Amino acid sequence: MRKVFAVCCVVTASTATAQNRAMPPEAERQLARAIYKEMIEIKSGYTTGATTPVAEAVAKRLKTAGFPVADVFVGGASPKKANLVVRYRGTGRRRPILLLAHTDVVEAKREDWTMDPYTLTEKDGYFYGRGVGDDKAQAAIWIANLIRYKREGFKPDRDIIVALTADEEGGGPFNGVQWLLKNKRDLIDAELCLNEGGWGESVDGTRLANDVQVSEKYVINYRLQVNNKGGHSSLPVADNFAANGIVARPDPRYVADGLRSDDDLFEAIPGRLDARERGI
Repeated sequence: MRKVFAVCCVVTASTATAQNRAMPPEAERQLARAIYKEMIEIKSGYTTGATTPVAEAVAKRLKTAGFPVADVFVGGASPKKANLVVRYRGTGRRRPILLLAHTDVVEAKREDWTMDPYTLTEKDGYFYGRGVGDDKAQAAIWIANLIRYKREGFKPDRDIIVALTADEEGGGPFNGVQWLLKNKRDLIDAELCLNEGGWGESVDGTRLANDVQVSEKYVINYRLQVNNKGGHSSLPVADNFAANGIVARPDPRYVADGLRSDDDLFEAIPGRLDARERGI
């Protein structure tokens, strides 16, 4: 997918030329798309699929591109749940950077889709398929970039490690990151790590922000027990905790005390309805 950013209101020919120069060569773009397509069309759902075929397909591409066998690792918690770790070697002046992406996807049933979820489809400027965004696009980009670096002889000041992991969606004993930390920490040990969770924002071609997620979401459950006089949520009173206690400052428009008629009820509703709208 292409995003065109304008520096000013008028898009000039020189701007377009500069943007074209910023895009990878056509051959590299086609390679990225081929890797993307291959990943999407491998069924890697948590319960019905496997990540091992994805890892093996990527490993084959890397070795064909000239990566040493010793720098490409495939393995995991079970035969179906393999991870891939590859190291692109730099000068070693700085500690490595780790680029993470997961290759498992949420399950997709064919009957729930208007198209085959395991076929990469491009339509009206969008890609469709299970995993096109979460997270096989990122995985394909990491790998395509490494292969390009290899072809061009790029020498960064640190090693670049890419880890494509299993079971981010399902978690449990087959979670790839946890398995690598416990069993192959040396392969992914790095100073910095980039993972999914951030994105860019633009409006009408103007770039506004490049967001970075600095923490993972968590779930916290609370169990509350309160004592209060009886009542019903359909006729809440001002001191009823169930109706108002969770809200720091209840909106008086929604606190109707002692309603005696339909007219009183409609008076309590913002944007009062007329008789025809009431259906009375």
